[in-house]
Amino acid sequence: MTDLNMVVALDRSESVELLDRTAQVEALAAALIDPRFMATVRGGWQGRIGIAVMTWSSFDRTQVVVPWTMITGLRDSEAIIATMRDYEARGSDFKHKPQTDIALALGAGMQLLEAAPFPASKRILNVISDGVDNFGREAFVERDQALAQGITINGLVHARGHAIEVVERFFEREVIGGPYAFVLSTPDPASFTAAMLRKMMLEIARANTSSRPDGSGSVRVAAHHRERG
Repeated sequence: MTDLNMVVALDRSESVELLDRTAQVEALAAALIDPRFMATVRGGWQGRIGIAVMTWSSFDRTQVVVPWTMITGLRDSEAIIATMRDYEARGSDFKHKPQTDIALALGAGMQLLEAAPFPASKRILNVISDGVDNFGREAFVERDQALAQGITINGLVHARGHAIEVVERFFEREVIGGPYAFVLSTPDPASFTAAMLRKMMLEIARANTSSRPDGSGSVRVAAHHRERG
């Protein structure tokens, strides 16, 4: 059993430039080996979390980059990072489509969480994107299904300029949800690492305070809120 199972869904639609794609991977890599992150993981009830990483775009194009892996220490994180960097070095070996279908990301993320090989006290789906839906189903339909399954959805927005507020509002309205749900925003690749680390530490810490391993703890539902990276 883990303290939480987490899916990280990386946007690979046409609007995400190569620099931002690299920033997504390197920000996640830096967070996974940060001593503060490792201390937060070890401080949980179980002292371990589960993580899987996927990419998404549109037209049912999704790909699991990192299959379910349990993080108990630095070696686990390093193995995940090696897998992600190899994926990027190979140019992903997968042709994504140009549109942004966040409902697709939510649906695929739910399926991945359902397929986790180990149970968890909490399940979190992280959606990382630079834009709003422009293809497919309405995102809130998939979001509501995820919430009904007890999944918390958080967001990390990496838009630019005036688009930041537009995307944030979209995420608040149609994407995030569940206990302690939040959206962080980052205006440039340089600030992406700090935002990613903060987001993951918040998620683990909140999972550890919201429930006990015997299931006796209550889960408090907080209002959705925006936090700047």
